[in-house]
Amino acid sequence: MSASPTWTTLEMTGRTAAQKQGLLSHLVVPRPIAMITTVGADGQLNVAPYSYYMPVCGEPPTIALTIGGLREATDAPKDTWTNIERTGELVINVTGAALGPYIETVAREYPTDVSEADVVGWETVPSRMVSPPSLAQSPAHLECRVREVIDRGDMGARFSGFHLVLVEVLCITVDEAILAGPGRIDPERVTPIGRMGFPYFVAAAGEALFQQERIAYADLPDTADLPDTADLPTTADLPA
Repeated sequence: MSASPTWTTLEMTGRTAAQKQGLLSHLVVPRPIAMITTVGADGQLNVAPYSYYMPVCGEPPTIALTIGGLREATDAPKDTWTNIERTGELVINVTGAALGPYIETVAREYPTDVSEADVVGWETVPSRMVSPPSLAQSPAHLECRVREVIDRGDMGARFSGFHLVLVEVLCITVDEAILAGPGRIDPERVTPIGRMGFPYFVAAAGEALFQQERIAYADLPDTADLPDTADLPTTADLPA
């Protein structure tokens, strides 16, 4: 039996907004990465990775994502937000293994007239229902339209003010190579990259994946038939 952990409390009081967010970013992990494509007023393509996002519900098919109120280097708004606010359209490109090596490269705050896709040599394909194109190197594209924006925090302060953007998924286009059958995604073929605490990432593929059977409560066996807790897997049994 492993030794009992020694617990300590990390108080939120007395910490800066950046320090608090750093703790969240290291513990709310792994986070999938939305590689978002938008288009500027001059037609310039913008690409940016966002890991503070999540699915919300199936009807309407909704995704929530957060976008900080300011750039890190200047007091200007982020290009992704400027473009979304103007057009209400975006594409969430799934960040798979092919995009993984360039996440931090496209995350840089380039001048507005620079296309991150050009910097790293990514190709685009036309989207079906929105103006921003999709990334050819991504295994799946979720074409979205903004339905609601909720602003929270101090919009003039970094690591505080943010836009919580609720978007509806209008169309999904996938590489047929990740399908397990008609309309079914094979989890072993997506190979998504997840964000850990900076500067680490994780690839959800190969031995990193494991399965568990899901049994409804009504279908549980009698207590006498349940395995002894000593036989249950522990964290030591999980893939390294």
